[in-house]
Amino acid sequence: MPDSLDGPASGHLSDALNGVSAEPILVVDVVGRPASYSSAAQAPWQAAVRVAISGTGVIPRDCRFGVRISFRTPVPNNANEVWDIDNLIKPTLDAMEGVFGARHWHGPQQAADDKVDYLVASKRTVRAGEAPGARIEVVEFVGSCDAHLRAIP
Repeated sequence: MPDSLDGPASGHLSDALNGVSAEPILVVDVVGRPASYSSAAQAPWQAAVRVAISGTGVIPRDCRFGVRISFRTPVPNNANEVWDIDNLIKPTLDAMEGVFGARHWHGPQQAADDKVDYLVASKRTVRAGEAPGARIEVVEFVGSCDAHLRAIP
């Protein structure tokens, strides 16, 4: 297994988009125990994601996005403690309304993660001395924003 699944040598998500113009708008490290969808740890993980994003100064945008999430999972305590990557992604994206804005619909409030058109995710067990969490990188696709709604970072 490679030491890193973070993509191209330059390390920027926008470099992995094969010529599609994208502007980085967020790179944040979330410290906390990543949680699977519908688990008891979901609420604390989502709170950690929201706090990390709110500390960056980014504001919601009406754009299309690309996202890369690199999860660092804790060393398992037992054979039943596993992390399915798809179940890690959902609660993370659902906590990113600070970037995507809220979904415009008549159901319960949730992040407008339907604006995500490109997603790369990886997971690995933490290394010695490293905290569990995730590195999240978000790009907006150039020309995808409604000009009158676009936020200026």
